[in-house]
Amino acid sequence: MAEPQKKKKHHNKDRRNVWLLVVMALLVIGSIVMFTPPQEKINQGLDIQGGLSVVLTAHNNDGSDVSTEDMESSRAIIENRVNALGASEAVVQIQGNDQILVQIPGLSDTEEALNTIGKTGKLEFARLDSFTDSDVKTKIQNGQYGTQGTVTDAFGNSFPSEKVEHLKVEEGTYTPIITGSNLEKVDVGQASQTSTDYAVNLRLDSEGTKAFAEATEDLAPTKGQIVIILDGEVQSAPAVQSVISDGNVSITGGYTLDAAKQMKTVLESGSLPVSFEYAQSQVVGPTLGQDALQSGVLVALIGLVIVMIYLLVFYEGLGIITAAAMAVFAAIYLGILALLSAFGLFSLSMAGIAGVVLTIGMAADSSILTLERFREEIRMGRSVRAASITGVRHGILTSIDADLVTLVSALTLFFLASASVKGFGMTLALGIVCDIVMMLLFKAPLIRLLAPKLIAKHPKFWGVEDCIEAVPYFQGVKQAASRKDVRGRFIKLDINLLGLKKIFLTAACCAMVLVAIIVGVRGMNFGIEFVGGTSVTFHGTGDVTTEQVRDAFSDAGEPDAVIQTTTADGEPGFLVRTTTTSAEDATVTANEVADTFGWTTDSFEVTTIGPDWGASVIQSSAIAFFISLLLIIAYISIRFRDPKMGVTAVVALLHDLIIVVGVYVLVGREITPNTIAALLTILGYSLYDTVVVFHRINENMKDDSVKCTFATMANHSVNEVLVRSLNTSITSLIPVVAMLLFGGETLKDFALAMTIGLVCGCYSSYAIATPLYVIWKTHEPRFKKLQKKYGNDIQRWFLNRLPGAAVPAVAAAAAGDAASSVDAGASEGATAVTSVVSPHDAAVSPDFGKKKPSRAERKGKK
Repeated sequence: MAEPQKKKKHHNKDRRNVWLLVVMALLVIGSIVMFTPPQEKINQGLDIQGGLSVVLTAHNNDGSDVSTEDMESSRAIIENRVNALGASEAVVQIQGNDQILVQIPGLSDTEEALNTIGKTGKLEFARLDSFTDSDVKTKIQNGQYGTQGTVTDAFGNSFPSEKVEHLKVEEGTYTPIITGSNLEKVDVGQASQTSTDYAVNLRLDSEGTKAFAEATEDLAPTKGQIVIILDGEVQSAPAVQSVISDGNVSITGGYTLDAAKQMKTVLESGSLPVSFEYAQSQVVGPTLGQDALQSGVLVALIGLVIVMIYLLVFYEGLGIITAAAMAVFAAIYLGILALLSAFGLFSLSMAGIAGVVLTIGMAADSSILTLERFREEIRMGRSVRAASITGVRHGILTSIDADLVTLVSALTLFFLASASVKGFGMTLALGIVCDIVMMLLFKAPLIRLLAPKLIAKHPKFWGVEDCIEAVPYFQGVKQAASRKDVRGRFIKLDINLLGLKKIFLTAACCAMVLVAIIVGVRGMNFGIEFVGGTSVTFHGTGDVTTEQVRDAFSDAGEPDAVIQTTTADGEPGFLVRTTTTSAEDATVTANEVADTFGWTTDSFEVTTIGPDWGASVIQSSAIAFFISLLLIIAYISIRFRDPKMGVTAVVALLHDLIIVVGVYVLVGREITPNTIAALLTILGYSLYDTVVVFHRINENMKDDSVKCTFATMANHSVNEVLVRSLNTSITSLIPVVAMLLFGGETLKDFALAMTIGLVCGCYSSYAIATPLYVIWKTHEPRFKKLQKKYGNDIQRWFLNRLPGAAVPAVAAAAAGDAASSVDAGASEGATAVTSVVSPHDAAVSPDFGKKKPSRAERKGKK
């Protein structure tokens, strides 16, 4: 009766797997509907689609000059307001001495932008009896502080508009009770349960609460009024009905939902220290250039096709599962980005693309990791069905561990950083969530469904035939004198990587010292986004293309100029920003470019501009980065119960970032926001690789019967995941290298940093993080004893067996001999590797890597 129960159990599991795939299919279909067509459904940033460019001019009411401190403070406040609009990839720069340039992606309505970003935002609450202007006081008492606005057509006819015109009051004609500095929280709600208007609800701090309570206590008996003033305009003047002591106040005045949200944005960001007036606006094109973007996308797609072909060649039928997993991941990911775009919460920029590239690479990484573990479990002797359960589970758990470490970093960057770094953190965090969902709802159930019926019956097509043929060698039933006796795409004899740890670490130290010398001698070449420069605006440029202008500036000595197309009053033009800080030098360059195209000298203006990555942005991003490092150390330490892992992982990560910066300085490339995006992407790749290696070491450490040194065991762990790491690095490198070689000039900063970083990220996991961890770990008492007992040499595993490990008696009998030859490929510094020893040496466990049989297999044996 046991067999029918077993079939029933498998049938229930199959049914569960089918339902998981059905849920995933519904999610994919919904996502495809949501993001189709992607160019319309997913908001694009300024560097991809362009947007609105507005210049605001500052002035003090007393006529004095605007200070540098007031301009920098205003820039930060305006940037917060623009970000609150959902334009998280906007550009906000100080231009000249008294202007701020604001570029908002995808926006074409100047008035909408000015209504929010240009308001001073000075909020005041004052008692009506404190007003000295009797005419104003009378109007407020009569409720004449908010009248319906009108518009007049060409024939002189007046029509009511949707706007409310508020009564203006002069500063100094009243005494404020509290100001906007007393606000703690702002939100939007309905003015009343029956009203269609909206109110802005305020929460005051302790000082404001006390002052407001005293005023309302004094005014309540006579139903006196409190006047709410924003930027010198009366918003409302409610009569005090009772004492308000809890610090909760509402501003009403017939606001629509959009108007209430705009006011909320203004109040939350704080009041501007100076007033701003609209100076000019124009529509600008993308900074990347449409031609560069199209070529970059085309090259990346070609690279992804090559990746798919590579996976199919290496993994054969299993490569189809990986390709399908990446397609499912992409669909869900794009659906979420489209959903956020619909609510104005996302704009795709170059930094966002970096996050997308990283998460797609991580999705491929997790798929390859799962397939490698699946194949490994089959080689260890599990059935295909059992391997599809245990192998997939182990692979997914490792992937989730690596994903969560990267998620810690992504969320820290999103919540603490600003500018494009925040956009990177958002796209990376969303991608990680999509990867985990894809693994649990698609990859795992699909492999479990295919394993017993299709993969087991057609092992050659699915690429597991070599693993099945290798089982006798790994179990000791059949003996191999050398690696050539066993075919398969896996490592038969451990490579002695940790035997070279001194060489690796010495090379790393020398490289970082060399980088320090290069940076000290040559300095770092920061782009205009960090150091500011000059802005040249060309008008009436005709049919000249972006690439032609870029070539002209390159010939004039400005190869790294940021170029955008513009449209003002129907006339085409260009907005060019360079790192030249001298307006005179920039004018000479502009004249040279104008001569190239036959433009007149009065067809352009030159203005000095400040950095859009100001000190506050850099500071917040640096703080976010260092906090993320601390959280990474904490997470890895808690997850693997060993702080040494967290510290060495971060050391390897810092090595990768330093090397990339060194190469940039060496070749003279500008460090731009695209470079920062690439560095953050490298952070994710490096962590992912390192955590996968540490996960396997941690897993193998759990076996107390290991008869070898810690270094030997760690070296074997590295070899177990080496093929996976090489495959994921190759699949990630192909599209990036293609972009570096064949993509547009504006994408090469990103592609160069990514290429160097991917190589460093893979290398450092094995040559820096693991050797440092092994050296540190070997000093622990437990592993000191093993080192003393087994010596300092790294022993190399051959077909999952240590030198001196016993094999079952049946294995020795089948081999017909008690011993076999020593593999000649052992490297210097490693002990001889014996593949078969006397079966009487039964005191030692055959191998710590051998997996326990599954419950189904144990039942079968019984």
